[in-house]
Amino acid sequence: MPVLIDTSFLLLIVESGRDILQLIEEKLGEPVVPLVPDSVIGELKRLSAREGRRGRAAKLALSMAERMRRLESSQEVEADEELVRLASRTGYAVVTADSSLQKRLRRQGLKCIYVSRGLEVHILM
Repeated sequence: MPVLIDTSFLLLIVESGRDILQLIEEKLGEPVVPLVPDSVIGELKRLSAREGRRGRAAKLALSMAERMRRLESSQEVEADEELVRLASRTGYAVVTADSSLQKRLRRQGLKCIYVSRGLEVHILM
C-alpha cells in the first residue's frame, strides 16, 4: 500500500530509534510503500540547517527520506498543504505524527495513519 510520509513521522523514527514502518505494516496486515514528497525533503533540508538536537535529527531523517521513493511535488508550498493535496488527488493515506495535520486530514475525509509520541499506531481510514 503506498503511503505519503510527513516530516513529523520521519523525525519520530529518528527520535525513537524504532522501525515504526514495521509497526504500521503489522497493524495494517500488509506492506507499505513510503512515498516522500519533494516538499517534505525541502522542509527537512531547512530543519537540518538548524543547530542542536533538532537539526541533527533532521539530518538523519533527511538521509532516511532520500533512500525512500520520492514523489515530485511543489517545494513552493508548505509540506502539510502539499500532503493534503496529494492525499486528495491520489487517495493515499498520509503517515504523520502531527496531530494538527491528522485532524485536518480527518476533517477533509482523507486517509491518515497517525503515530502518537508513545508510538501507538492509529489507522484512520
